[in-house]
Amino acid sequence: MRKFSISAVAKNNRRHFVPAVVASALLSAPAIHADEFSDHVSFLPEGPDITQADVEKAQKAWGDAVVAIGKAGRNAPALAEEAATTAYAFDLGPIQFKPTLAAVEPFRPDLEGTLSYFVSGNSKYEEDKGFALRPWSKVRFDNHTVKMQGNIAIAMGHYYFTGPDGQETKVEYTKGYVKTPDSRVLIFLQDSSLPYQP
Repeated sequence: MRKFSISAVAKNNRRHFVPAVVASALLSAPAIHADEFSDHVSFLPEGPDITQADVEKAQKAWGDAVVAIGKAGRNAPALAEEAATTAYAFDLGPIQFKPTLAAVEPFRPDLEGTLSYFVSGNSKYEEDKGFALRPWSKVRFDNHTVKMQGNIAIAMGHYYFTGPDGQETKVEYTKGYVKTPDSRVLIFLQDSSLPYQP
């Protein structure tokens, strides 16, 4: 005759109880319609496998664009728009972009908010000073880790921005890249912040 311990019975009951509680909570929650959150949700397409070389090439292109925008003078807004639409995954839905120097409007999911951060001039984002207009003379990436799965890569590390005085500003980042079916490598996630100051 098989013996059952009290702990085994309790564990077995818990196995059935937890899913039942979750199901009950889901059923009793108010219905959420797709149109209530669809503006904030998008899906990344499948594509060819992404490589570390793809990530590093995209990072260099992004840094070179930031430097070029700062040197472009009156052409800065046009160059910023061209660079942003090339670098970011706006055509796949809202991106996840939290710039370094934004507090009032910290999330910029679309082209308008992204351009305002880089070159300012948009009354909807009065806090923006034009990050890329500094101007910076050099941007270099130092990846701490890069994780890749299929056509998605997540990189985390520091990037360093060299200012007009030759001094570097160190910024922490997490960036997500997707390689599209036509082999473009686009940023869908960017979270930047200055290092913690105790």
